[in-house]
Amino acid sequence: MAWFLMMDSRNRGDEDETYLSPEILEIPEELERFEAMGKALGQQLSMASRSLGRSTFDTTWMIENPWHPLWDPWRYPPLMQGWRWPIPDTPFRARLRKPQKHIVDVISSGFDGYAISQRAIDIIEAIEPGVHQYLPFELINPDGSVHSEPRWLLNVCTRAFTLNIVRSNVIVHKQLPGIYVHTSNDIKLVVHKEKVAGRALWYEYRYQGAQGMFLMSDACWSAFQAAGISGLRPDYFDRGKHIEEL
Repeated sequence: MAWFLMMDSRNRGDEDETYLSPEILEIPEELERFEAMGKALGQQLSMASRSLGRSTFDTTWMIENPWHPLWDPWRYPPLMQGWRWPIPDTPFRARLRKPQKHIVDVISSGFDGYAISQRAIDIIEAIEPGVHQYLPFELINPDGSVHSEPRWLLNVCTRAFTLNIVRSNVIVHKQLPGIYVHTSNDIKLVVHKEKVAGRALWYEYRYQGAQGMFLMSDACWSAFQAAGISGLRPDYFDRGKHIEEL
């Protein structure tokens, strides 16, 4: 099976908060730096597409070429959707709302993505070495010091089309040839086993229901569970209970 994931959201008031993603305060100047870097990357990718004589509004060509950008022109290539980012000179930063000694392995970063622990990175790299990025990130305590448990911004760098469209209840989008949408609220998704073999993470770029979320292979999720990696749980509600690998 493969999984769409979401932050662990057990009742915050009823359990020890060390099991949940901490509350993060965004730092405006850090967001500005992040967005400026992303927009510069977006311009580079758009210029590369134009150099091949293709219009950025040629949606059919955009869909059929997995490296091509597919986002609003005033935005930037999001983390976790398959685009390699430049490495910043200094870590991106976000602030903890209140002191917390220990934090979960996977937390919300404030940069439209997750910040993950070295333990989580080691598992991903054991399955799929050298594919994804881990951008430098600092979690700042309320007193201004850097939190003692380092995290890195996860950037999923694979765009793939792995859906088995025969076994999944999906059809081609009426206005976007090559993009698939599910046919009912009772979602059934199946991916080709041979296409996900050896993968830890990927972005299913031709499935509209992904909505910016990456997929994690069953092998990676099982390794996360065995190691006690905390902070994530399967997204059972919006995208089906699981995605079979057949």
